[in-house]
Amino acid sequence: MTEGITQDALDRLFTAALEAAVARMEKDGHFFPLVFEMRANGMIHNMAMLETAPVDGTADVLERLAAMLRSRANEGTIVASAIVLQGGGDRRMSVRLRAPDYAKDIAVPFDIERKGFVKRRRRLSLGEISGDTVANDVF
Repeated sequence: MTEGITQDALDRLFTAALEAAVARMEKDGHFFPLVFEMRANGMIHNMAMLETAPVDGTADVLERLAAMLRSRANEGTIVASAIVLQGGGDRRMSVRLRAPDYAKDIAVPFDIERKGFVKRRRRLSLGEISGDTVANDVF
């Protein structure tokens, strides 16, 4: 990793992204991709995305999000990023963690317990986390 990004900072970004995804799953039972960025001062921001560019059908959501984060990285606005995705029906979330000289896709399996008929309550329990080093599409 390059100077300025510590493992502790990456762990904080990963934890913030994962906690937000768990909260959305427990509240709604699903979520759309969640985007987080870390600024040079260590602050973590959840990005709300309103994309106004025309969609040509060739770039998928991840490619468009990576392109947006790449431009912010090139400007020096961010020093790390995380995108959290919900796996299809396979009870898995994926956290795409990126920083200069660091790129991992981290798989987070989970089980969900549901209670209540009128007011649906959900509780997630996380399984063993694993990560794969991948090509860096942001930095």
